[in-house]
Amino acid sequence: MLTETFHSIATAARKLLKNWQSMVVLAIVYAVLLAALYFFMAIREASIAQVVLTFGLAIAAFVLFFLLQAIIAGGIAGGIAGVSGSEPGAKTGFGIGSLVKRSVANLWKLVVISLPLIVLAILIAYLLGKAQNYFWVEPNAANDMLEPMAGSRSRNPARAPINWRVAIFSSLRYLSFGLLLPLATIHLWLATVRDGLWPATRRIGTHLSRAFAPQSVLIYILGFLVFGLLPYFLLFKATPTSRAWLEISLLVVRLAVVFALTLFGWVITVWALSHSSTPPTHPSPSAKAAAVEPAREAA
Repeated sequence: MLTETFHSIATAARKLLKNWQSMVVLAIVYAVLLAALYFFMAIREASIAQVVLTFGLAIAAFVLFFLLQAIIAGGIAGGIAGVSGSEPGAKTGFGIGSLVKRSVANLWKLVVISLPLIVLAILIAYLLGKAQNYFWVEPNAANDMLEPMAGSRSRNPARAPINWRVAIFSSLRYLSFGLLLPLATIHLWLATVRDGLWPATRRIGTHLSRAFAPQSVLIYILGFLVFGLLPYFLLFKATPTSRAWLEISLLVVRLAVVFALTLFGWVITVWALSHSSTPPTHPSPSAKAAAVEPAREAA
């Protein structure tokens, strides 16, 4: 399984590096999306014009996000999934203009297939919040009173005990919103672009079983290290320097690296998931050769 996992990731990385035009389009859309999110958070609702602009930026960010996912999934449909260009040297037939047109056409399908998952995410967040409030235990006043006395008898202050209830609910949140829902969403997106909205909906059980297969989970976890954890540490871990220009330069470099890791790490992860879970729809080169050989002998 490990060999197949790394093979899927390596194949996705090679496909991405070959399609540099698609990389440029993805980078532009992602940069515009980040700009829309930034101005959405930065603008204060002080006037009617600012309220309208904020509302417009929210809609733009929503559309750009699904457009970005449609472009990613559309690029897979044109390359990795074997729609075209499955043989070495074959043309994919998916130019940039065709890819963008197909992505715009698939955008509403991704929105529709995502609505149940969005509702499910809201429901999970609501239920976890209610459950945590129900099982929450207030700190014991007696323990708070004994804490200073325990610290006075020892040089090292006593460590606070682990609140297992908080740990359990935090783990459930990370598991739901960091692993289960993203994996299910990615596979439904891929199936929607590859097969269509209605076929993907009819076979939702099959797609979810593929989403939570061991190899799929492993690919996602490895990808999450690249597009999730590593950018987080790069962005929020400060590098102390005594020179202002050096600190600004390091900040710019960190932002550029985070931009590349989050975007292309996500793309490679999604493409690798598609490569590992897409059922073979075309005969392999060996099968084609075996089929052609008898025809040559007969001729």
